[in-house]
Amino acid sequence: MTKILTTFLCVFLFIEAVKAQDANYWSSSYNPGGFLTPGAVIAFNRDSGVMFLNPALLAYSTKSTASINASIYQYGRINIKNGAGTGLDLKSTSTNIIPQMISATVSLKGNHPFTIGYALTHNPVMTYRVNQQRDATLNVLDDSYSPGNEYFLGQYKNVNTINETSGIISGGFKASDHFAMGLTIEGQIRKQDFDYNTSARALYNVGDFALPKFSNVQESYTAGYYNVGIRFKAGLAYDNERHHLGLTISSPLLHVAGSGNILSDDQTSDLIMPKEADTVNLLANSRQRSLKVNYKLPFSVALGYAIDYKGGQFYVAAEYFANVGEYNIITPKNQSFIKGADGGDDLLTPEFLKFKDARKSVTNFGIGASYLLKPDLMGYLSFHTDFNNISKALYSIDDSGYRSNTGNYNIYHCQVGTNVKKRKFNLRTGLLLSYGTTNKYLQNVNFDNPNEANYLGGYTGYTKASQFSVGLMLSYIHNL
Repeated sequence: MTKILTTFLCVFLFIEAVKAQDANYWSSSYNPGGFLTPGAVIAFNRDSGVMFLNPALLAYSTKSTASINASIYQYGRINIKNGAGTGLDLKSTSTNIIPQMISATVSLKGNHPFTIGYALTHNPVMTYRVNQQRDATLNVLDDSYSPGNEYFLGQYKNVNTINETSGIISGGFKASDHFAMGLTIEGQIRKQDFDYNTSARALYNVGDFALPKFSNVQESYTAGYYNVGIRFKAGLAYDNERHHLGLTISSPLLHVAGSGNILSDDQTSDLIMPKEADTVNLLANSRQRSLKVNYKLPFSVALGYAIDYKGGQFYVAAEYFANVGEYNIITPKNQSFIKGADGGDDLLTPEFLKFKDARKSVTNFGIGASYLLKPDLMGYLSFHTDFNNISKALYSIDDSGYRSNTGNYNIYHCQVGTNVKKRKFNLRTGLLLSYGTTNKYLQNVNFDNPNEANYLGGYTGYTKASQFSVGLMLSYIHNL
């Protein structure tokens, strides 16, 4: 068994994944609504021998166990319709192997039984990679100096990858015949790489030059960081024959360590603004390393209830997350940014280059049911919400800097599967489905209508975005 765990751990540490849920809290199947995933419940579901989301439920685990919980295969797709202009969709597609959790429990016998659980979990929050280009002849520049249509070339690229790895240790014990208590300590490492690039060029339509003059606007911003944090979770469970209640309270993420880097380059050349005689030429560039990082997670409280019925169980759960006001994940230094300016060229650097986040309060809900299909075969079905936490109202009016999120839509999840129970092990398999959509996805660029007034980036508006993923889960629980 040790060799099996070691092998899976090595695979786990070197494989990344894809999910488009960087602004949703229940993005992992290991959440209070993930009824199919072993241990992903707040109230006692008689699923002993796994690392529980509510640490109080460890008190009901009377055997020492080891488990491997993995999504063996996952397909994910993001489609932003007309994301960079009419017919210029932004699509990100991926297929991956995704190990998610390796855990074990140790049951300590005696007058006061106590169970300890520990786990290594991986949440592949997002891998988003899109690019698009428009190569066309349009009337971009004013006819007063470039009559007729101009050759226009616009390019857009955006990459956002986020991965979270957590080490968890929990303990649970029975305080009385009906009550159990527990505590979890979780250390988390979060890594994010964000890359945004856009360029727009329009060739002047004058003269017979082989290499004509052209207006050029380029923007490039790359940010990367890691953040180490720790948080605590207290759990309470009530068990009385058919009825089971559970409650967990999670602290905000406490910052331990972190570091970030920023690389930015903005260029504007030979662009004549409306009613201006002179051309605009600007160069702003900065490379900053070892920057202050502080990623935040809010306080949350979750409640679950399960009731037994003949042949199975019905389960409901909800979790509330508090809001997080605008803050900087990466705070830039106050150093030179706009090149060639006469004094004060570093004044606006922190505002222009900050990498920021803000979240509204949300409450997610989940329901699930299990049914005994055969003496050794249990069936599972569950649904849960994954509401988006983005709110423009939480950001400052000038909205300078770069937002860290990509997705801005609610996602809905379905899980269906079975559990085969044997004397020495449990084997659980299932299908994980997710879907989200919105008609209010704000474009970053729109190459339909570039001109000098919008710096050749077009007038952006709202469009439709959707996300779909399907995964196959396999979980093996071995009784030691």
